Amino acid sequence: MLSPSRNVSRLLTDTASRHPERTAIVFGDDRITYAALDAAANRVANLLASRGIQPGDKVALSCPNVPHFSSVYFGILKAGAAVVPLNVLLRSGEIAYHLADSDAKAYFAFEGTPELAIAQAAWEGFRATDGCTEFFLIESGGAAGAGHRSRTRRPSPSSP
Repeated sequence: MLSPSRNVSRLLTDTASRHPERTAIVFGDDRITYAALDAAANRVANLLASRGIQPGDKVALSCPNVPHFSSVYFGILKAGAAVVPLNVLLRSGEIAYHLADSDAKAYFAFEGTPELAIAQAAWEGFRATDGCTEFFLIESGGAAGAGHRSRTRRPSPSSP
């Protein structure tokens, strides 16, 4: 029986340690090993920590069923944060509502496709929210977790 305080991301770490070269994700012709998935999740966790995300903070994620979802999801958990999954079909106003309502401190959004431009609605929703200060764009190319661009909202100086 698992300890109730055990974070589910530990399952990935343990599996990557025991079976690093086994396939964790199959996506079309791509195969991602447990070691590669764990390394990508660690990069996400380190990125979040470097941006001030603390255990217990909430981090939103808009990403379809692609390998990047797993690396970002596990990375958020490894940082000790809670994942706030958002439907990729949400419009900017709905995204802004959910970011504010969940008190998300950071937001990862997949760039999308020509048919489903997730990034545009995500960026607009992020900009319409004050409490969420970190925005990370998940780029579709490359291995899972390889491409993240980020923007930080800096507080505007108060006027005298």
